[in-house]
Amino acid sequence: MVPKPRMKPKFVIPLEKNEEVVFERLDRLLKSQRFPVNGQVLKKHAFVQLPKEKRSFLSPYLNLSLKKQNNKMLLVGRFSPHPHVWTGFMLVYSILAFIGIGGFVYGWAQSLIGESAIMMWGGPLSLVVIAFVYGAALIGQGLTSDEMYILRNVVDRAVENCDKAPESSA
Repeated sequence: MVPKPRMKPKFVIPLEKNEEVVFERLDRLLKSQRFPVNGQVLKKHAFVQLPKEKRSFLSPYLNLSLKKQNNKMLLVGRFSPHPHVWTGFMLVYSILAFIGIGGFVYGWAQSLIGESAIMMWGGPLSLVVIAFVYGAALIGQGLTSDEMYILRNVVDRAVENCDKAPESSA
């Protein structure tokens, strides 16, 4: 069964023990430059992305965090566009919603005073444009699925065998 496309897809990896080792290993993998990625590791958060020269406008950005749930530690990863791109999409959605609501209210006011309520079409028209922008974002996500695979592969390598004792830095 093919999964439905989602905005900002997410994955969860349960960690049995030695969860602090995951980000140590991820940090070493990022510094080793064995993978064509870069990123930053903090205490319980990290992000991974492609290097600037390989990044496009829609290239994914992988946010990682350690969360405790029901006495189990989970590694939660969420793919999204770069924060600047995501903010731009939210700005477009907000402007379209404002235009749609404003147009609908203005058209309603026109209808109340007996004028042509042509502005009321602003509501449905903005919904169509919002759906188009949403679809474009999903298409962009599909076009960058190979980049998402690269980022996820780095995380899988960091998680691999984390239930064993931490590796030595020698």
